Amino acid sequence: MHDLTEIGSSPLRCLWLTRMYPVPPDAGDLTYSFQLLSSLSRAGVRLTVLTMGRTDDRAGSANDNGIEWIVVPWESDREIGGRLAMRSLFSRLPNVATQYNVASFRRALRKQMARDWDAIVVDHLGMGWAWPVVEAYRRLKAGVVLVFIAHQCEGEVRQSVARNFRGNIVRKIGLSVDAAKADRLENKLVRKSNLVSAITAEDLRCFGGLDKIVLLTPGYAGRHVACRKIDGATPRRALILGTAIWLAKQMNLIEFLAAADELFHQLQIELWVVGNVADHLQARNHFRATRFLGFVEDLEPIFRSVRVGIVAERTGGGFKLKTLDYIFNRVPIATIRGGIAGLPLTPGLHYLSFASVRELVQGVVAVIDDIQRLNFLQQAAYEKCKSGFDWSDRGRTLCSAIQKAVNRQRAAHARS
Repeated sequence: MHDLTEIGSSPLRCLWLTRMYPVPPDAGDLTYSFQLLSSLSRAGVRLTVLTMGRTDDRAGSANDNGIEWIVVPWESDREIGGRLAMRSLFSRLPNVATQYNVASFRRALRKQMARDWDAIVVDHLGMGWAWPVVEAYRRLKAGVVLVFIAHQCEGEVRQSVARNFRGNIVRKIGLSVDAAKADRLENKLVRKSNLVSAITAEDLRCFGGLDKIVLLTPGYAGRHVACRKIDGATPRRALILGTAIWLAKQMNLIEFLAAADELFHQLQIELWVVGNVADHLQARNHFRATRFLGFVEDLEPIFRSVRVGIVAERTGGGFKLKTLDYIFNRVPIATIRGGIAGLPLTPGLHYLSFASVRELVQGVVAVIDDIQRLNFLQQAAYEKCKSGFDWSDRGRTLCSAIQKAVNRQRAAHARS
């Protein structure tokens, strides 16, 4: 499919701006960014990625010969967040963008603006701080295409976080103000970009269903388990997979554990939480049925040792990449209503869906020993999804959309 990128004899030259070095892709947003940009490179685009370095010790090597990686190191603790709260309070940018608007990243971006690009990708609302710089570049080079990669409908999601937050009233007000900032920035990026991607059909509608919006649901690059049978020897264990660092994820996890932990303990059901979880959340209570495993490199033994995977995210939107891990590792899913956005699945047939957290907990209890039902659900979900989540398709789709946008932009510039 390299012909999609050809302008004369040269492939498209694309600068991809993303918040954090996505290797290893150990969170849903990092996985989406890494796999999408990698698949775009494989589709034939000459790609340069500008990103901030990791603040943890797990940064790895991308080992992708087709991509030029420019990783900007943090210069000081103050850049990482020492003054973030104060800067965010007096900024027109939401917190998610303010934290990356640092001197080292701005300098690196200015250097890239001296190069010749056909397209510049702003990946995630958190990179929205860079918009004035890339828009100034477009004024100097009218043929360039600006692309916004949306990970969810951020304004709507952050408003729901503010509504559902039950803590300090001052922080609740701050969350509401920040949600308004996020909504304003998101509307600006959607309105002024030449091309926008949406991660689910629901988000596409949230952005107004414009012709310039392309739907790019995630693909899946992990293990496909050809066959699995849950039986009586499988531990009576449920799994929650995913990081809980962002406030919305913490709120969801706290709410579920408050409803589930004691009941699960009484009924001898284990609950494993796998992924990075804030330390203060783990220490919040003395959990009895719940075990926090942290980040796990090899998840195969985890998936083989559980009976059901839980998606308990009442607050927050977008595509839950953990659902693909569950499906392709043949773990039946129990979720709160709305947790399966972007998947071609039917509740009751492919997964279990419940209206509230309390009903979700009771539903897991009711199904945990129904071996026949659990195997039916994991088999049905796998069969429905097994051929529809190829990342290469997403790369070719994005490549084609950028190429068409470049052609339109150049034709309009030539006419003018």
